[in-house]
Amino acid sequence: MKPLKTTIPAAMILLCAQANAGDGFTPGQAFQSMLNLEGSWTGEAQVVAAGQDRSDASVSKTTVSFKNIGNSTVMQTFAAGTPAEMVSMYHQNGKDELIHTHYCAIGNQPSMAFVTTDESGVIDFKFTEGTNMDVNSDAHAHHSMMKVIDENTYESRTENWSGGKLVSIRFTTMRRDP
Repeated sequence: MKPLKTTIPAAMILLCAQANAGDGFTPGQAFQSMLNLEGSWTGEAQVVAAGQDRSDASVSKTTVSFKNIGNSTVMQTFAAGTPAEMVSMYHQNGKDELIHTHYCAIGNQPSMAFVTTDESGVIDFKFTEGTNMDVNSDAHAHHSMMKVIDENTYESRTENWSGGKLVSIRFTTMRRDP
């Protein structure tokens, strides 16, 4: 049994951390929210070069679909049936970890892990590793964030890196198909 003097400070730290957590998701809550995205989505995308203004970027149409696989994995498909088709898979590794692996049309597979944010509705992923790539030279998706606005709308922001630095950001606004 631990002495009381070490138990109380640990409990206080835990309570303070929970009190400061804001309205952000836990990994489990983020995954449950992603399960609710199942279906087809249509929207607009902008790719903005690093250092450029978003208002100067052109807008293009984009499609995404989400499919739940056994309530343990979410599969997100981008641009289905085109040469640019890509898939992202999301799954939990225990209750405290949510993993995102992106199977890119350029042939690499960056992996990202969920990070907690205080912003309500935000599901944020930071780069952890990748296969078929050198993070310091090859182009890859490096940081991906989605914000659930309501049951029929979400926005996303994906950082694209090459040469070990940010080269562009892809912004989307997606709406659920009727």
